Amino acid sequence: MKEGEPLDDYAGKISGMVARYANLGATLDDSAMVKNLLDTVPDRLYPVVVGIEQFCDVEKMPFEEALGRLKAFDERSRRRTQASETGDGQLLLTAAEWQSQQKDKSTRKKGKCNNCGVRGHFAKKCREPKKEEALLATADDEPCLL
Repeated sequence: MKEGEPLDDYAGKISGMVARYANLGATLDDSAMVKNLLDTVPDRLYPVVVGIEQFCDVEKMPFEEALGRLKAFDERSRRRTQASETGDGQLLLTAAEWQSQQKDKSTRKKGKCNNCGVRGHFAKKCREPKKEEALLATADDEPCLL
C-alpha cells in the first residue's frame, strides 16, 4: 500500500487479487486477506494493526471488519491532524487574543453599580460622587442590641 493511497482503493486491489485467484482455481479465505491487509498497511496505521492483532482473533475476523477498523482509525487520525492544522485545537494565544479575552471577561462579569446604576463597575470604583443616605431613627423605635 502506498502512503497516500486511500484504504478503499487498496481494499479494491486485494479484492481484485481474490478474483484473480478464483480465476486460477485457488481461493483466498478471509483470514489470508486480513493477514495480507495487516502486513501491508503504512506505518501511520501501525497502532491499529497492533490493537487488532492483540485483541481480535485474526483467523476468524472477516475482511470487512478489519478494513472497517482500519478506516475508522485512519478517519479519526486525519480529523485530528486537520484540527491541529486549522487551529481548532489551539492551546496558545497571542498577547492580543489574551487581552481581548480578559477584557471580555472583565466587562461580562461585573455587575451594576449601586451608586450610578451603570453596568461594568461597582460602587467602590465609581467616578460619580458618592450618594450618601442618612439612617433616620424615630422616637417610636425601641432600642435593641444585635
